[in-house]
Amino acid sequence: MKSEFDICIIGAGMAGATIAAYLAPKGIKIALIDHCFKEKKRIVGELLQPGAVLSLEQMGLSHLLEGFEAQTVKGYALLQGNEHTTIAYPDQHLGVGLHNGRFLQQIRASALQNESVTQIYGKALQLLENERSEIIGVSYRDSMSSEIKSIYAPLTITSDGFFSNFRADLSNNEKTVTSYFIGVILQNCDMPFPKHGHVFLSGPTPFICYPISNNEVRLLIDFPGDQLPRKHLLQAHLETNVTPYIPECMRNSYEQALQEGGFKVMPNHYMAAKPIVRKGAVMLGDALNMRHPLTGGGLTAVFSDIQILSSHLLAMPDFNNTDLIHEKIEAYYRDRQSANANLNILANALYAVMSNDLLKKAVFKFLQCGGANAQESISILAGLNRKHSSLIKQFCFLAFFGAFDLVREQILNLPKAIKLLWDAFFIIKPLIKNEINLFAFANSYFSKIKYFPPLSYTAKIQRP
Repeated sequence: MKSEFDICIIGAGMAGATIAAYLAPKGIKIALIDHCFKEKKRIVGELLQPGAVLSLEQMGLSHLLEGFEAQTVKGYALLQGNEHTTIAYPDQHLGVGLHNGRFLQQIRASALQNESVTQIYGKALQLLENERSEIIGVSYRDSMSSEIKSIYAPLTITSDGFFSNFRADLSNNEKTVTSYFIGVILQNCDMPFPKHGHVFLSGPTPFICYPISNNEVRLLIDFPGDQLPRKHLLQAHLETNVTPYIPECMRNSYEQALQEGGFKVMPNHYMAAKPIVRKGAVMLGDALNMRHPLTGGGLTAVFSDIQILSSHLLAMPDFNNTDLIHEKIEAYYRDRQSANANLNILANALYAVMSNDLLKKAVFKFLQCGGANAQESISILAGLNRKHSSLIKQFCFLAFFGAFDLVREQILNLPKAIKLLWDAFFIIKPLIKNEINLFAFANSYFSKIKYFPPLSYTAKIQRP
């Protein structure tokens, strides 16, 4: 069938709308399909780390952060008991706190103002294939008429979020629920450290907060386990594990929020990217890859994916050569794995660390020392340092620092120190295995040493 578009994008969420807003001004004909273009109410994706802000700047989209009270975030504050420490983002980089829904509407408006973008209201149903099993478009149910219609394009981007309907066709991902976030907005709240993200470590599980408008602070409370918390369990969790540790300056706003209710609960997923490369289709954003939102790395990963995929697509003269499109898709999957591995590993490792008393105390003391280690750690969290060697080095430093600190306090703590090292190893090992291509990493590392020749490796991309 004749293609009316260069690209069909399934899902006008953060990933789909942003890549449309970036590619459309280049004259690329895009069909942007979603069943609803109204403002969404989400409790995550509201903190842009400096790496995400930098990606927007590089794509020429930073103006989309203006006009809706987005808040500057200068760094992080960690609070444990009566102690606290702050860490600024390196090199005067800044993050941004905002309402996810308002930000998304800005992005959508930017995309849809281009004549090369066609807005389609409908629910995508099925990927269309030709006789060679190549993806040539998508069928959808029109929201107005309920008719089944089709869109044809040489490239279909599936970016329909963490409940993607097309994951079974394009990946071998295994999605797991690591915990739940309870989200609430605190009105007129005075945080201990204005313009900072806050991580509260005193309770059994962490909770975080950051500003999202001139008079609103988002509070996210972790509820461990893979089962949706019932109302009575949720209330008991708040009373026991959160309320006693809320700082005095935040207490009035917090208690008012409790009285008003309106909590939102969402699952926190982990899903390593395991794409199946099929000609004519590519996955983007949460449809492909997810990590725990504790570190706020989600939008950093999404915008990084968009930059990488777009750089390959824009290098093509046109969209007529499907073989060349296929090569670019393969290159995107290889490049993004390396670019986003640190974000995925850190997010899930840090969540596991924050739920481990020994490691949690070690993190606080390690960062409280400040200096180069603290700065390198925050640069990884900020999405500014993507070197795998830096992440592995800092995690090892943290573990040995914590073990040494225990033994230094008292030699009888040696069993605790050994347990700390053991726990750290079993936290980081499966994440590294899932996220880092070890052959590529070894090749990069050893190629710097003249005695080691480059290694050959094959990227972990599966084909049907």
